[in-house]
Amino acid sequence: MNMISNFKHSAGAHCETGSLRNLLAFSGKEISEAMLFGIGSGPAFYYLFFQKNHVGFPLLGIRNRPGLVVKNCSGFCGIDIKTMQYKRVQDALKKTDELLNKNIPVAATVDMMYMKYLPEYLHIHAPLHFIAIVGKQDKEHYLISDPYFPEIGKLHIDDLSAAWETYSPLARNNTLSYITAIPGNINWKSAIKKGIQETVRNIILPPVINKLFIFVGINGIRLFASKIMEWPVKYRGVHLREGIMFTAVGFEDQGTGGGAFRIMYGVFLKEAADIFNSSALREMSDKMLAHGQYWTDTSRKIIRTGKKIPVADEEYEDWFAAQKNVLYTDLQEISERILHIAETENIFFRELGRIISDL
Repeated sequence: MNMISNFKHSAGAHCETGSLRNLLAFSGKEISEAMLFGIGSGPAFYYLFFQKNHVGFPLLGIRNRPGLVVKNCSGFCGIDIKTMQYKRVQDALKKTDELLNKNIPVAATVDMMYMKYLPEYLHIHAPLHFIAIVGKQDKEHYLISDPYFPEIGKLHIDDLSAAWETYSPLARNNTLSYITAIPGNINWKSAIKKGIQETVRNIILPPVINKLFIFVGINGIRLFASKIMEWPVKYRGVHLREGIMFTAVGFEDQGTGGGAFRIMYGVFLKEAADIFNSSALREMSDKMLAHGQYWTDTSRKIIRTGKKIPVADEEYEDWFAAQKNVLYTDLQEISERILHIAETENIFFRELGRIISDL
């Protein structure tokens, strides 16, 4: 068995929407990645102070948790997508082989570390990476459609097995999905409205939930802003430098499409405005695109701040003694910019909710 017939691979900005777009195109339905992201209620914010990254900084989530975009697109568009989870990777591989033999591509959530076809700088533990398995070259190698790679990749069965068993609290082990049916006509207006309303609920939480989940949505962004000035107290040297830099990379480079996914969401709103022929949505698209650029400018400020910190731990204390005031001034500006982002999104998504309710 080789690659399944008639599958067309395309690179994408985001792994989940990129993989879903390619699977839908194979099934005969062309939908843009931005439209899938918007209908799937992609934008979010989580300040996960109880989960730490590789240098001890709290994890930040700037999109809905993995799998929800697929789930929402399935529900709001009426697309039948079957998702299965297996206790043993051997069973997941067996099911994958069965589907491939029927010319059905399979989506999987994996740890990007083991995607050996990717360039080395992408070999990092990211257990929330979406791919499509689209063939098998021999008994030991699978063919992979990965939105982060320009062509079909080849992956050894041992690497796929290790990648599938993520052992991550944010991802389910040995999970696969595949499309079983697509409606002839999708009610785009209904799907868009439901997707936007879900996004507004996720970012502007109801009052009771807001008090309990202070790390989610607008409150999460405000909480993140309030903790930035504590960074030099909690972290020193390379850990401080890497934590600051990783924050900006997460906003811009890890499949976000730039601007913490907000630029992609602005493109979605433009496509939605065309479908509704709505000048109000078109104006909101312009606002979100500008807001996404503000996110990007903030990320650049974060990177410039991180680069000032010495690479070597032994140089840090002398540097900090001399540059302490400069560092705190930079962090204060970053904190203020993040707080501005929170207030902008608070106003924006409330207004967007009102507009979509009237359409």
